[in-house]
Amino acid sequence: MVTLSLWNLKKEFYKLRCVSCGSIVPEKDSVSVCPACGEALNVEFDPAAFKKRIDKEFKKTAPISAQKYLPFFPLDKSARIVSLDEGGTPLIKIEKISRELKQPNLFIKHEGMNPTGVFKDRGSLVEISKALELKAKAVVVASTGNMAASVSAYSAIAGLPCYVLIPENTPLGKLAQAMSYGARILSIRGTYADCCRLAEEMAYKYNFYLAGDYVFRSEGQKTIAFEIVEQLGWRVPDVVVVPVGCGTNLAAIRKGFVEFKKLGFIKKLPKIIAVQPSGCSTVVAAFQNGLRKAPFVAHPETICSAVGIGRPLDDLKALAAIRDSGGSAVAVSDSDVAAAQKKLGEIEAIFVEPSAALSLAAVKRLRTKRILKKSDTVVLIATGAGLKDPKSILATHPTPPAVEPDISEVDRFLKYKLYAIRSAGFAERKKTLFKKLPTLARLRTTIKKEFAADLKNTHLAEIRSAIETFITKGKIVAKADLQNLVEEALGDLTYEKKVMRVRDYELQIQQKKRPSAKVVIEFQGKKLKAESRGVGPVDAVISAIRKALDQKSPLSEQLVDFEVFVDADGTDATTEVKMKLEDSRKNYVVATANSPDIITAAIAAFEKGYNILYWKGQKS
Repeated sequence: MVTLSLWNLKKEFYKLRCVSCGSIVPEKDSVSVCPACGEALNVEFDPAAFKKRIDKEFKKTAPISAQKYLPFFPLDKSARIVSLDEGGTPLIKIEKISRELKQPNLFIKHEGMNPTGVFKDRGSLVEISKALELKAKAVVVASTGNMAASVSAYSAIAGLPCYVLIPENTPLGKLAQAMSYGARILSIRGTYADCCRLAEEMAYKYNFYLAGDYVFRSEGQKTIAFEIVEQLGWRVPDVVVVPVGCGTNLAAIRKGFVEFKKLGFIKKLPKIIAVQPSGCSTVVAAFQNGLRKAPFVAHPETICSAVGIGRPLDDLKALAAIRDSGGSAVAVSDSDVAAAQKKLGEIEAIFVEPSAALSLAAVKRLRTKRILKKSDTVVLIATGAGLKDPKSILATHPTPPAVEPDISEVDRFLKYKLYAIRSAGFAERKKTLFKKLPTLARLRTTIKKEFAADLKNTHLAEIRSAIETFITKGKIVAKADLQNLVEEALGDLTYEKKVMRVRDYELQIQQKKRPSAKVVIEFQGKKLKAESRGVGPVDAVISAIRKALDQKSPLSEQLVDFEVFVDADGTDATTEVKMKLEDSRKNYVVATANSPDIITAAIAAFEKGYNILYWKGQKS
């Protein structure tokens, strides 16, 4: 413990101390981890100097923002402050969900409202300001996405080159952000831990400032606690629930409350509760088993990509914060997270990424375990905005049906209540529905039960035909597969008869020759045959179909866009193909089809697109 006399002797406002071995670490030696033992660092303020600084510089009545708390940061008074007007995020009382969960005083601190859409902006304010103070020439950071976006944005404002190391499965939304801010991105074929190790090596070798979940970041993120107190009218919540990856944010929030109490602004401290996904519950496992350090998870498996950290950097600080606060730690399933994310959007109009929904997903479990009392004032930390990872929300909602600009199509939309179709949901996507071809009656019953949809016989026939393809190719039909087929059928127009059908095809593929295809199609009741080569198997088949159509069809169509999506992991997956076709009059249609293989899906999409385009051409 540093004594007051030592502080006065050296005339220092703060020191960096290792949370494990207790070593004092000069900033010139490290701004990340202790050189002696490799553990995390913590900022310790000179109590007298800290209070004097706050009394002199902190204005309690100033508007809430992160910059309001500059006197609380370990920055030199002459330092250039790098800010994007972060902080001041809303504390929202979620009334409807509160009633549903029977937890009357339930609030969300929506950190997705920060400039880059994530809580990390508060820490980047301090970190990148410190990088300038230390005269850094560049910044390097390891990230799963959110940190990359935030650090690169603040580095851009500071005029510092920013090198970002990311695991190669990082969500594209977060990667696009970092790229737009001019980040120099290197995708690593490894884990987040591999990225952290390489970033440290780069910082040491090239004399870059190492940004990330380190000591100065905590100092910015502790302002979340300050704002909660102010937004509650200078009252303290009973419980704060925090999503945890590295543990830095949780430890920082605890530090913020402690500092406010030491200064006399509050009289009590809240319990701090950590929440992690079951597929990467490092800190939770350590807490529940009484461990000092979190165990390593080699391959995190969770939709909560922002907190899928197998080796948390601040586990010691986070665990100490939980235990010292009398708090707890729980893990929740990805399906519960997806449900919470959906609930927040549909009931409270709050759109968050999966990791940010962890805190709400934990509430029921915390009530069941009697960790939360009904009378508690509870603040849930929502760490990031939903646009950080939009793909996750698409998995829990059905694709909207596409219709022609005609009121009769709107009538169909309303009559069949297409807006009310339920999606498969995250938990039931792999639920087996059919192992053999169902009757139309069974198919109708199943679709009503699973998706609340009552379809026309023509739609059912199309879906059954697609299911037959699945079964023939040896694939069972899961709930997610049927959802895709239902959505696909409802995207059709109201024509009753197809003018063109692909009846059969044959492909020849060799390693050193262009693929060739033979097709048999039916056009207006007449069989047509053709063969063609292509640069790939899909191109060969589609070229052969178009060649056959040229014999009779008056339609001159062009394939102007082609996309392929894989709906599941592994080889037993469903492939979705989306095509945009256009005719000579600039009519166009986007057609989608699903099948166990890309060739069959591409043929089905082209067939559907052609028929719709033909129908549109007849009307125009």
